[in-house]
Amino acid sequence: MQKIMLIIITLASILMLSGCRTTEPEDALERYNYAFYDYMDTFISVSLTSADAEEALGHRHAIEAIFSLYHYVSTAYEPLPEDAPYLNNIYAVNQQPGVAFEIDVELYDILVKAQAYHELTDGYFDVSIGKIIDVWKALAQTYKFSHHDPFEIPKEAFDDALDALELIEVVEDPFEVWHDDGRYYVRINSEHVKIDLGAISKGVATQKAYEYLREQDMTYFSISAGSSSITLGQNINRQDEEGVFYVSLANPMRPENPRDEPTTYGMIHVKDTGVTTSGNHEQFALYEGLRYHHIVSPFTKRPMHHYHTVTIIGYDAGLLDAVSTALFSMAPAVFDAWMEAHQETWGIEIIRYDTDGTISTFLMDTVFEERR
Repeated sequence: MQKIMLIIITLASILMLSGCRTTEPEDALERYNYAFYDYMDTFISVSLTSADAEEALGHRHAIEAIFSLYHYVSTAYEPLPEDAPYLNNIYAVNQQPGVAFEIDVELYDILVKAQAYHELTDGYFDVSIGKIIDVWKALAQTYKFSHHDPFEIPKEAFDDALDALELIEVVEDPFEVWHDDGRYYVRINSEHVKIDLGAISKGVATQKAYEYLREQDMTYFSISAGSSSITLGQNINRQDEEGVFYVSLANPMRPENPRDEPTTYGMIHVKDTGVTTSGNHEQFALYEGLRYHHIVSPFTKRPMHHYHTVTIIGYDAGLLDAVSTALFSMAPAVFDAWMEAHQETWGIEIIRYDTDGTISTFLMDTVFEERR
């Protein structure tokens, strides 16, 4: 599963970082910006500082290798290239339910995390419902809303989708993973299961890239995977503000009113952390005035309509990726209760744009400026 919604989050301060030099001890540092287009069906941008162009290029190659690895092992939409140095990917696993596949440790680790997050979110995060997601994804792509040509899903097509969903079961124990003597395995347990890691793999890859730069003693950097998952070090241009980045949050109502609505609804001040957003305003189709996207509840088999966006701030981009997806399908009372039980333990903060137009916040330390 591609990240369910690509939400436009503008890193306003990053736009001013290219080629920047500062005073000692940063007087020898220069800003380098890199971009990748070939992984996880998204635009990936990296901005970092280094005193040496060759060293910076080495970091660029290392980060690209991280995203390349996670792209190829986690994709559910294409087989591995013949020359890929990996054992099997999720696409291969999905083709043969009941067959044990040997996999690389990186894919094994994602699947273990997915199982843990399934339990953590009381079942709302479920990577096994790829066949259900595909039904809604196809509908959204076929009848995608555009403010140039806004039209709704025909009733017949919507009813056909509901009929297709009736034939797909949500399985209690969809797959199992195990290891033996340093080798790793996965097996799907039902023909109803399609593993789709789009709601976690990009976050995991982004977190690995963040950890790599930290291991290299990097302080000033940013990584944006698409625009829905970002990790940040510190902002060299704002040392007087302790290295804070200003991150603008996209207005999810703007696609319907491109001329009348502002592009953003607020801004957060963050550093040394991750920011992930799930939302319904990038890829959706309308039916009876509601947005149908492919952030799907495993309990109803349908996209829910409680929120337009859920932005989550914390220190593990893989966790944020999964939790933002799960929370998006929870009714407000369930959402609020989950946050009360888990916010402090996991150190996460949330800004929620509800479908009634209100903004709900679950913040501890992050500064949020609402601008509407």
